[in-house]
Amino acid sequence: MKNPLTKNRFLMSVLLLFSLSTVLTACGSADDSNHTATADAKNNGKEKVEIVWMMATDPDKKAWQEAMVSTFEESHPNVKVRLENIPYDQFDQKLATLIASGNAPDVWNPNQADSGFATYMKMGALKDLTPYIDKGAPELKTMDPNLLNIYKIDGKYYGVPLVSNATYLYYNKDLFDAAGIPYPTTDWDDKSWNFDTMLETAKKLSHDVGDARKQVFGFSSALSANEMTWLFGGDMFKPEAYTTGVMGQPDLMKPLNIEALQFNVDLIHKYKVAPDAETVAASAQLGDPFLTGKVGMYISGGWGLGSYKKADFKWGVAAVPYHEGRKVPLYVDPWSISATSKHPDEAWEFVRHLANPAEGGGAYRYMNDVGRTPADSGLFKLWYDKMGGEIGMDAAAFKQVHEGSIQNGREAENHLIVKFNTVLETMNQSLYQVWGGKESVTDGLKSLNEKLLSLNLNQ
Repeated sequence: MKNPLTKNRFLMSVLLLFSLSTVLTACGSADDSNHTATADAKNNGKEKVEIVWMMATDPDKKAWQEAMVSTFEESHPNVKVRLENIPYDQFDQKLATLIASGNAPDVWNPNQADSGFATYMKMGALKDLTPYIDKGAPELKTMDPNLLNIYKIDGKYYGVPLVSNATYLYYNKDLFDAAGIPYPTTDWDDKSWNFDTMLETAKKLSHDVGDARKQVFGFSSALSANEMTWLFGGDMFKPEAYTTGVMGQPDLMKPLNIEALQFNVDLIHKYKVAPDAETVAASAQLGDPFLTGKVGMYISGGWGLGSYKKADFKWGVAAVPYHEGRKVPLYVDPWSISATSKHPDEAWEFVRHLANPAEGGGAYRYMNDVGRTPADSGLFKLWYDKMGGEIGMDAAAFKQVHEGSIQNGREAENHLIVKFNTVLETMNQSLYQVWGGKESVTDGLKSLNEKLLSLNLNQ
């Protein structure tokens, strides 16, 4: 299938060459013009090409992105990489529009926002990378096969893992110290660190709730409503939703789901140790809630290890409280290539560059410069030492937290269910009254069930 962008680029090239030839005719001979045009078009016998790398806007990644572009262009002088940064909340819509119009970027991370890998796989937007991987790529020799196989569908690879973010309980050491409370455990098998214990700890950390200037909340969470149920052994969807990518008939009314959501509602309204929806929305305008220094414990993904470096307080990571059947989300993000890329070979070379775990390579620098969890097992010893030192934790304790999360984890919902951005938006809108204490959990779930079915995503 031809890319409609070809015509547009052709017209632009004609106009550019016409303008260039006009200037050169005035300044020099036709021979000089031809020589210059030839030199610009060729480099070391290879045609000069451009590939587009699309990323969600993130200040934490800006320097790393620029370094990746410059170092790749230095080693591949025939390739220009055009980096396009799109705001996170516009990423899915922008990417879907580009794919539909035949103008998809050459390289991107399908899990960059809320739609996820399954959505783009269903669209047929991802290129089969198996021929490239089968030829051999030194950069993938120490990649954990289990991670690489996450994006292996029907025997074919459609992504190369970049990170393997887990989920942790972040805690504010300064608030714990001020309250004279021991730090939460790093041992995921410690059953005494359960949600009841967490609640008692949150009560001791909370104070001045209601006073916007002084209030401190003992607990908050970045998890979706569905992921909250995972912590209690529940799930809003059936197992096949995650293997087929089709949402199917929701499974909302399970007792464990109701227990999990009711516990979180009670944290807000009964115990007043967690912020309500309005407070969360207000703090989100200023950045991550945990970075305000007004939250004692916060459940979120591994990206916080990099983002919280700028915090003006000491913090650490611990195990998510125990509950029978507890699972936490894992976020294994891949690099993929567009199925319609006009320069797939060059795009693959760039993916190899991004995945390189050698010192100075893309994966190595992503771990060091951005602070994200590597997917390459050869980097883990360095990463444990690095993060442990930065957080002020023993490397072995940090390793215990991370490995415990992996052992108790499952791949994120938006990576596996098609059009999960639409599902998530519906979930948030339907449960808003529940979080506000204006509707019961059961009534909210019944309303959510109707709205999810009305989306007609069961195909």
